Amino acid sequence: MPPPNKCLAESPSIQARAFSWDRAVAAPGGIVGLWSAGFIANRCELIALLGGSAHGSDLELATAVYSRRGREVSQLIHGPFSWIVWDGNRQHLIAFRDRLGIHEIFYQQEQDTVLLAGKIECVFEVSRSRTTPNPAAVHAQIHGQAPAPGKTFYEGIRAVAPGCVLTIMRDRIESEAYWRPELRPLLKLPDDEAYGKAFRDLLLLIVAEYTQEDEVGVTLSGGLDSTTVAAAIRESSPKTRVTAFSWTAPELPEADESEAIAAVCLKLGCRAVSIAADRHWPLSSEPGIEPEVATPLFNYYSEAWNETFRAARQRGVRVLFSGLSGDHLFGDTVFSYPDLLLTGRWWRLVAELLEHRRHSERSLAQIVRRFVLSPIADAYLPTRERNELKPVAWLGPRLRHESIEGPSISRRLLPGRRGRLKLLRDPWIGTVASHTTRHAARHGIDYRHPLLDHRLFEFAASLPSTQTFSDGRQKVILRNAMRGRLPVAVLDRRDRTYPIAIAHRGLREREQAKVWALMTDMRAAQMGFVDERRLRAAYTDYLAGGDEGALFWHTITLEAWLRRYFP
Repeated sequence: MPPPNKCLAESPSIQARAFSWDRAVAAPGGIVGLWSAGFIANRCELIALLGGSAHGSDLELATAVYSRRGREVSQLIHGPFSWIVWDGNRQHLIAFRDRLGIHEIFYQQEQDTVLLAGKIECVFEVSRSRTTPNPAAVHAQIHGQAPAPGKTFYEGIRAVAPGCVLTIMRDRIESEAYWRPELRPLLKLPDDEAYGKAFRDLLLLIVAEYTQEDEVGVTLSGGLDSTTVAAAIRESSPKTRVTAFSWTAPELPEADESEAIAAVCLKLGCRAVSIAADRHWPLSSEPGIEPEVATPLFNYYSEAWNETFRAARQRGVRVLFSGLSGDHLFGDTVFSYPDLLLTGRWWRLVAELLEHRRHSERSLAQIVRRFVLSPIADAYLPTRERNELKPVAWLGPRLRHESIEGPSISRRLLPGRRGRLKLLRDPWIGTVASHTTRHAARHGIDYRHPLLDHRLFEFAASLPSTQTFSDGRQKVILRNAMRGRLPVAVLDRRDRTYPIAIAHRGLREREQAKVWALMTDMRAAQMGFVDERRLRAAYTDYLAGGDEGALFWHTITLEAWLRRYFP
C-alpha cells in the first residue's frame, strides 16, 4: 500500500487535526493523547500504578500509563474507554477501542492519507471519496443484525473492532485484538448460594467503580437485569441518591410493570419517576424516524427514550445506569437440560423437567422437544446453524447472495457452553449499547452499562449452564445473588412483561400513514436492496396480526436513512 503521510484524528479541543510523520510533535516525550470517549472505571488503581501522581482527565491518565507501560495499557484499563494517542517516539498513531465496542472509532485510507476519528462525520468532512452503502451491512440491518465487527454501513470506511488496537505507521496499518470473550475454565462452587455470592461480590466491585457521583439514575423495569443493577448501586454506594426512571403503560396492561417497579423502589428506597410510555409510541413525534449518519439503526421506542432522558435532565440527573446485556450474560436461549443429558446427570434432568412442567402450559413432550432436543440439534447439526437466520421475504436482488457470518465456535463444546459463548460474542450487544449511549449523550446524559463490563463477561464465560437456567427459570444466578435484596415477587417471577404492545399501538393503530409513506417509491428498492411489493405485503400481514413487526421496522429505518443520506 502507498505510505500514508498524514492522519486525521478527532481531538477534544479541535474536531479535526492533521498529523504528519514529516514533522516532530511538540510534546513531552513525544506522546500526546488526542481524543477519548467513555470513562476509566479503575482510575484509583491506575493512579497508584503511577506512584500516586494526580492526573486530571481520563485521557491524560491513559496517556501517562501508556508512556510508562506501552501497549500493556490496553489490558490495564477497565471500563468503556476508547481513545487515540500519538506516539512520536515510534511515529505511530494508535487507536484503542473499548472491549465491548460501546465507543466507536472510524478510519479510512485515501491514497497517501489515513483519516481517523471518533465520529464518522469527521471522516466525511475531510474525505475526498464518494461513499456508497455497504451491501453486507445493509443485509444485516434488514435481518435485525449488526454489521460484522470492524465493518460499517459505508464502503471504504472501517471501524476499529471492539477490543482491538489499530496502529497507523509510516508504511502500513495493523489491527490487533487485545481482548474478546473466550470460555474460561468451568467454575466449580459447592452450591447455588456460593455462585450467587461470587457474582454479587464482583458486581458490587464494578458498580462501585462506575458510581462516583452523589446522585445517579437507573432506567428501571420490573425485570431482573435493571433491578439487579439498582440493588447493586444501593448496596455498593449507600450514600448515593438513586432515582428510578420507569415506563408505565396504564392504558396497555399487558405492557405495564408498575406494581413490580413500585415494590422495587420501596425496597431500595429509590425516588421513582414514571414515564407514560403508552403515550410515546413509535413514530408519535415529528418528523418520525431520524437515523444518525453512521447507522440506520433506530430504536423502536425512541420517543419513550427521549422522554426518559428529558425527565432525567429536568431532575438534575447526569449519570444514568442501565441493565443492558443481562440476557446475553445469564439468560436468553441457553438451557441447561442438554448439558445435563449429555454429561449423565439424568436424575437431576428428570427432576428439573418435572418441575418445569408443573409451572408451564406446555406438555412434557413439548418441553423436551423445545428445551432438550432442539438445542442439541442446533449445536451439532451444521444444517441447523446455516438455517438459523431465515432470509426475509422482501430482500431485493442486490442482497440475495449476501450472508451473515456468525462467530466461529467449536462444535465439541456442550450445547449450553457453546450457546453461552455465541451470545457473549454477539456484535449486536456493542451496537445497541453504542446507539443508546449516543442517544443519551444528545440529552446531556452519561449512560452507563455495568453489566457490559468485561469482567462480568469473563465471569459468565466460566459458569455452568445450570447457573443460567434451572427448573424452567432463566437467570438463576441473579435470583440467588439478589435474594433478600429485591422483593420476592420480582425474584420468583417466571413470566416476562414486554413493551411490544406500545410498538403495536404506533405501528398497527396510530401511525400507519407514516409507515406506508416509507414503503412507497422506496430508495431501498431503487438501489436493489428491497422488494417493495413484498415488503408492503409483509406489513399488510402484520396489520392483520402477523408477527413480522420487528423485521419490517429495521427495513423502514433503513429506508429513512437512505432517503436522508443517499437521496
